[in-house]
Amino acid sequence: MLPEAPDLGVLLVRTDYSDNEAWGAALSAATAVYEEDDYDRIGALVQPVESSALANLGPEDLLSLPRASYVSLIAVADSQTMRDQTVLFLNLNELDEPVGRTFRSIPTEVEPIVANLTIANMDFATFADHADPDGIFRGF
Repeated sequence: MLPEAPDLGVLLVRTDYSDNEAWGAALSAATAVYEEDDYDRIGALVQPVESSALANLGPEDLLSLPRASYVSLIAVADSQTMRDQTVLFLNLNELDEPVGRTFRSIPTEVEPIVANLTIANMDFATFADHADPDGIFRGF
């Protein structure tokens, strides 16, 4: 079961357990404070979720997991995350977008994505639609 997400944050579900060092680096990159724009940054608020029961689950599998409370999106640390530190975002919001839509993000964009989606300042499609042809969002 997916736990309750933190207020103004998202769950970061780890599905790849092949390399603990890569996981640590990916988590650090996703939550780091990047001074890249005019806004004060504090780092992305993500709550890591780790369980061997989550190993090798894909987006379709994650959609069907029971949840402790309403969760509109999750971030996923999968095998690609362990290779290149991009984070996969998975839409779970039945009221907004096609459920199951995904896009990836480079680490420097994780904080603005989390911040804007958790306060409903922007919607999932805004980021997904601005992903590059390879499916990775690198900013506006």
